[in-house]
Amino acid sequence: MSVITVGMSPQVYRQVQAHDHAAWELVLNLQGSGNTVIGDQCYDFGPGSIICQPPNIPHTKFSQEGFRDVYIQLTSFPLARIAEENRPLIFQDDAEKSFETLLLMAHKAYHAKKNNHRLLVESLAEAVNQLLIGWQNRAPEAKDVDQLKNRLIESFSNPEMTTSQLLAEGPYCNDHLRRRFKKSTGQTPGEYLTNLRIEYAKKLMNENNMLRYSIAEICVMSGYYDSHYFSRIFKKKTGMTPAEYMKKASAGKEASGPA
Repeated sequence: MSVITVGMSPQVYRQVQAHDHAAWELVLNLQGSGNTVIGDQCYDFGPGSIICQPPNIPHTKFSQEGFRDVYIQLTSFPLARIAEENRPLIFQDDAEKSFETLLLMAHKAYHAKKNNHRLLVESLAEAVNQLLIGWQNRAPEAKDVDQLKNRLIESFSNPEMTTSQLLAEGPYCNDHLRRRFKKSTGQTPGEYLTNLRIEYAKKLMNENNMLRYSIAEICVMSGYYDSHYFSRIFKKKTGMTPAEYMKKASAGKEASGPA
């Protein structure tokens, strides 16, 4: 495998005319949602969409709101062996934006052209490939657990969101997915969601010398409408009420308490 080029949209585009490449092209959408036509098939894309486009297949891309992407072209692609003829492979970046991080590092190294930049770019391209291979090889149930985890991370600050709603989105029955999730993370989806919310509330309180939020505001920003319920859960998790925790944090050091 060798990297041919690494590029990025220099501006927001609404449409790219149909074109093709002689090599595999891995495209990560950074901004905007829309459709891409590859060969004779149309696919949706959004932020974090990864589309691995096969060689010599015309493709175009359009979005009413506009889009930006970053891409890498390779002389060979390990997952090409499992792709259907003339069809792309499609992935979604994870909550940590692992694919985006690697590709942006490769883009920076490729264009900076500092010492041993080619070796660095090739190593990052190999990491990109190994990341996709790992995602492709996951069992469907493991993918579903990761999808639920990512949805919780994306939505925990929304007080309207419940784990029941997210569990219902998956292809497995709620109890089965709940058991799989606990086996993978050591927590039920509800416990995982609560920990995300309380950790975020603690982060806001520890930074509150600059932010100046009230406890009521932090409560809502952390995903709770009911301030009394928030206080009860917060104390159960930290050993302190929100007011006590914030007082310690504002004294100039991060508050601490039992996990």
